[in-house]
Amino acid sequence: MNRTQKPTRRMVLRGAAGAALAIPFLPSLADKEARAQQSAAPKRFVAIGTQHGGVWQSSMYPDDSVLNQTRAYVHQLRHGTLPADVVGDMTVISPVLSAPSDRLTPALVQKMNVLRGWDVTFYLAHHRGGHLGNYAENDGNGVDGPTLARRATIDQVMAWSPTFYSDLSTNLARSLVMGGNGMSAVWSSPNSKMGEIQNITPENNSLQLFNSIFVPPADPMEVRPPIVDLVIEDYRRLRSSTRRLSTEDRRRLDDHLERLDELQRKINVAVSCGDIPVPTESSQDQQGSGYGVDPERQKRFWELMNDVIVAAFSCDTCRVASMFITDHFSTYGGDWHQDIAHQAANVPAQHAVLADGHQRTFQDVFVDLVAKLDAAQDSDGSVLDNCLVQWTQESGVKTHDPIEMPVVTAGSAGGFFQTGRYVDYRNLSKKAHTADPNNNEYVEGYTGLVYNQWLGTVCQAMGLPKSEYEQGSYGGYGEVMLSTEGWYAGYQKYDAELTVMGELAPIVTG
Repeated sequence: MNRTQKPTRRMVLRGAAGAALAIPFLPSLADKEARAQQSAAPKRFVAIGTQHGGVWQSSMYPDDSVLNQTRAYVHQLRHGTLPADVVGDMTVISPVLSAPSDRLTPALVQKMNVLRGWDVTFYLAHHRGGHLGNYAENDGNGVDGPTLARRATIDQVMAWSPTFYSDLSTNLARSLVMGGNGMSAVWSSPNSKMGEIQNITPENNSLQLFNSIFVPPADPMEVRPPIVDLVIEDYRRLRSSTRRLSTEDRRRLDDHLERLDELQRKINVAVSCGDIPVPTESSQDQQGSGYGVDPERQKRFWELMNDVIVAAFSCDTCRVASMFITDHFSTYGGDWHQDIAHQAANVPAQHAVLADGHQRTFQDVFVDLVAKLDAAQDSDGSVLDNCLVQWTQESGVKTHDPIEMPVVTAGSAGGFFQTGRYVDYRNLSKKAHTADPNNNEYVEGYTGLVYNQWLGTVCQAMGLPKSEYEQGSYGGYGEVMLSTEGWYAGYQKYDAELTVMGELAPIVTG
């Protein structure tokens, strides 16, 4: 498609519908068939996840003097007002959480929260799905760590929730998944929440992503027969052929018809977003040789992705997005994982490189998105006011160690969250890491509350009842395993924290 050509509804959907019509490949028939043939405005959620982590507390968080209030919980919690110091042309919450003052205004800071002390109770390294509760999506599942059951990520629990999407009349995409190889996963049969958990392939072309949320003005002369009608006889014939069709293939066939139903629903969306300008630039234009060490091109890539999210949320054609950022926002050209991430806890110079990259991520992705959402108007405030945007990192103060994982948020989710707060959920009587400058160990850490509790809080913030997301004997969202590995920093550190996992995150709610 010419990038300056205005797409029509027919152009956008024709390819998808045509490709979807074919009956899927069914292994059990292969040989025989080869022979025979809460507020007035809706709530929205954005999850931004980045690799590694390992930023020192002094770089990631405001000074401890901000924590001038306490609250009794399962252990004593500390909190205070989020600072917004203006230094030159920058607004500074902390060295990492800083950005130009014309974007990160004091008013925008008061719509944010910085949360410290969320943990995973077991060793979890090289993970992608852990940001959203699918802890099994890690490189060492069952090998370098415990064997974990795969779960749908909370963005997909929302996307297929009849509570969250109680009215689909304006919805074109249930969720937008973008960045790297993605961090979102969903059931093979999402309507029924059954079948295997499958990773969702991200869309990293911002123009293609825009087409998935854009609704050109409808052609009143166009009559569209139901897509399912075109294949229903083939479906019925195969579905009733119990002697030839395996149980697994019957499930696969039902899943396929379910996807056709979803496609038909999208085609019938009636809302018009014709006043939103069609982009003339694609994120793909930024990629290519040298992209991996060019922070300015990486910045532009994510600006274009953010523009699509803002358009979708403003037009209410989608309400959920996940962004998995594998860019480092650094000019360092060596092995980032080994040379920077693994050395950052012990080598100040390497930590400086890592912290600078995280500062650019905050400035060029997080702040860019939330400032744009705050500038877009909703029926009862800004679009950001009815959002929850969260930025999480793979690990806490040590790479691959999911203790003290930082959670940075913006938006109150329609008043569900109290904002403008810095909260420390750590238990200062349970030390996880010990600083020892004599052995080049510069970070000290403590265990806190269980991250599953935060994920459950997010689900409730989006209006989901516990019956739609909780599983097992613990509350919150995600698998719970208590580490049996004595070397793990969280070994035998969690007891009372497990009993409150079904509760809302304290201080920022209620």
